[in-house]
Amino acid sequence: MNYRLIHKSVDTQPKTGSYSDWKVQISEECFKQCIYCTINEVNWGGIDHYHIDHYRPKSIFKDLENDICNLFYACPVCNRFKSDDWPNEPDLNLPSYPDPSLTDFSTLFEYDETAYQLNGRNISAKYIINRLYLNRPQLIYERREAFLKNKELDLFNNIVELAKELSDADLLKQTFETLGKLRNHLAKRDWIRPYKLAEIRKP
Repeated sequence: MNYRLIHKSVDTQPKTGSYSDWKVQISEECFKQCIYCTINEVNWGGIDHYHIDHYRPKSIFKDLENDICNLFYACPVCNRFKSDDWPNEPDLNLPSYPDPSLTDFSTLFEYDETAYQLNGRNISAKYIINRLYLNRPQLIYERREAFLKNKELDLFNNIVELAKELSDADLLKQTFETLGKLRNHLAKRDWIRPYKLAEIRKP
């Protein structure tokens, strides 16, 4: 997983406009990916399709609507799942949302590399996984694809180096098996159904 601590500062507060005008800045601060599921904006067709997440919901914290330290980047699905939800102030022992600028989300989750699923290390993390549906089928697919691509690249690089000196039949076999799995996996993309409204509006 590619979680990163998001660096926020009052010093970067724009002098003019409102949060909808600062999308490029917020995207860059959040490494152009959803702070909750880590899917890059490229997978959704670019910045136009991503949302600005009010960490503390603007419907509850009206004075923070245009506070740069309260604004993060989220994919449309995670943002809709979160919506105006604010069960408690940040506390790892309660259902809540840790502040992405104070907590590295990689410390919240354990990643099951065989099932490509996230597991929470505390109550807060488990709540986020359930509320934002962070093990939804499309995310499992993306994680599996990323794993296979990285595996393919590693094997390819190893083959290139070894091919300079010797012929390794086992490594060649492993490489071609992985390439075959990747090819078969990518062929399934067209069969993955799009998000249903019922999933996007999951309570």
